[in-house]
Amino acid sequence: MTDLTLPAFAESFLAGGGRDLDISRMPDLPAFPAGSQVRLVDSSGEELGLAIADPENQRLRVLVLPADNLIKIDATLLALRVERAVAWRKQLGLVTKGEAYRLLHGAGDGLPGFTCDVLGDVAVIWVLGEGLRALGTQLANAVIGFAQLAGAVVKLRARGGADAVEQEVIGKVEDKHLASESGVAYEIHALSGLNTGLFTDMREQRRGLHRFAAGARVLNLFSYTGALGLACARAGAASVTNVDTSQGVQAWAAGNFVRAGFTGAKYKFEQGDSIRYLARAQKDKERYDLVVIDPPTFSTARGTPWVLDRDYPQLIGQAAAVIPANGILWLAANTHELGSLTKLALKGLKNAGRSAAIVEQGGLPPEYPTVAAQPQDRYLQICALRLA
Repeated sequence: MTDLTLPAFAESFLAGGGRDLDISRMPDLPAFPAGSQVRLVDSSGEELGLAIADPENQRLRVLVLPADNLIKIDATLLALRVERAVAWRKQLGLVTKGEAYRLLHGAGDGLPGFTCDVLGDVAVIWVLGEGLRALGTQLANAVIGFAQLAGAVVKLRARGGADAVEQEVIGKVEDKHLASESGVAYEIHALSGLNTGLFTDMREQRRGLHRFAAGARVLNLFSYTGALGLACARAGAASVTNVDTSQGVQAWAAGNFVRAGFTGAKYKFEQGDSIRYLARAQKDKERYDLVVIDPPTFSTARGTPWVLDRDYPQLIGQAAAVIPANGILWLAANTHELGSLTKLALKGLKNAGRSAAIVEQGGLPPEYPTVAAQPQDRYLQICALRLA
């Protein structure tokens, strides 16, 4: 193990609860091999923590603090972290057989560089750098044991990689299986790429959509496997139209609807681009009482790049054109900049000549803990607006 004396800014960051040390700000740092353990000390030589080198992401991942009373990063540490994480999710009422929830959320659970979703009887663990690969396997075994699961998939996501991942299967993992949320069974593809069919960060938002969706004509854009649209259907929506560019995920979404008992002409699955769909809907004078938009931060699915900050206001303006007075525009964005979604919404509405009142704002659910020193980890923003 190599000792590293931290500069003042890094020592302060660590003291404030930070766990992902940015080594790009330390130009004189020696080159640590990926996965090597580093002992962090202050100028007097007092130990401040133990970290794993993750040069691929320009990070030192701090996994052990002095209060842990551990001398190395190993399976014992991982077991302690998972045990504590399971206890918190049990307190939240999430740890039940077959349920879907976030079990580990990076630095907020003392495991920077790792996240884990439990999806039914299988865990999906994301490892964010090559230097963390070996720990990923040990972590999977701890998760299977403490959460009492059949198996786990460990997915290594290379920096800059889109959906390309390397994965390791531990225990029993089917190609397709079901996971439940609020009594609804969703089809999960745990062995697919990064996205497995259900985003657990939207659980609380799906539960809350009933306040806006009952009796409403709903348009669900970037619908993916239809979870937000299905929440609206369960709330008693008059109709739900799901729009996504992928024929495959539309079939997946339709299966989720059918499994939940929602069939018939009022539940539609349109394959196509959301911007083009809105343009046609406006031309045909269609109206929707609730438009739900949960776009990607960046995508090339349309053939031309979609960039959230640049393209969202135009989309919001187009959506406003098909929403009558007192209708709801429900927006989501993966951005940690405080208030940025509201600014994008107001820009789009202004361009469309509409005004609105914010009726709800939200973010990550409680099983997504984050540390105050790393605001970028709190990436989700939700904003619901009632249009005048």
